[in-house]
Amino acid sequence: MNCRHFFVSILLLMVGINETTHAQSQSEVSKQIWIDVNPSYFINPHFEIFGDIGARKEIENDGWWRFVVRPSIRTWLGGRFYFTAGIGNFFTFNEIIENRWELRPFQGLEFNWPRWKTPLHHYIRLEERFDFNTETWNSKNSVRLRYRLNISYRWAAYKPNRFWQATASGEAFYTLLGEQGQFQEQARATLGLDRSYAYDLHFRIEITWQQERLFFNTNESVSDIYFRFRYTYSWGNR
Repeated sequence: MNCRHFFVSILLLMVGINETTHAQSQSEVSKQIWIDVNPSYFINPHFEIFGDIGARKEIENDGWWRFVVRPSIRTWLGGRFYFTAGIGNFFTFNEIIENRWELRPFQGLEFNWPRWKTPLHHYIRLEERFDFNTETWNSKNSVRLRYRLNISYRWAAYKPNRFWQATASGEAFYTLLGEQGQFQEQARATLGLDRSYAYDLHFRIEITWQQERLFFNTNESVSDIYFRFRYTYSWGNR
């Protein structure tokens, strides 16, 4: 895939986000800010320890705060395939309803295909979700499948060994069994821009449209728009 095809893909994704959000009323669109730190350590070139540490805020009256800690590993399986696993901890502080703690182990498979000049990156993930009410400690448990398709294009910045990178991705969510908790995502579309400041350090900004079901009325879906700021640093034996 060449540069022209990449930017055509981004344009189509932006049009899709715009049409979807305008199809719903303003009262149905939730606005959020996400801030993440994403460290990673390479034990060797084929085994990586990484994770997410972050905060998320719904910018609404009576909105929620959410804090995330998600330690993970990634290991090379051979060829173009990588196996990932980890355990997410999501602490949600609500203004109206009870607070929640979700424990979320996951297992995933990553690979690039086809091998174009700008390859498509696939990520399939299975999640076991245990969503606890922190007052009663009753939980809603489910198993969910996620699939994300990602494409990115990198070009050199003015300084040596620096780069810019634009990314577009789409993700689908499907609950295989069980009862979901407060957050019931259905689909996402994301546009991102990275800027490196060193070989192993870069910043990223993203804008994401997300569709999710209302936990108190699962027959109704709403749209979210969130802005995400990410700081990534990696070290070790790459």
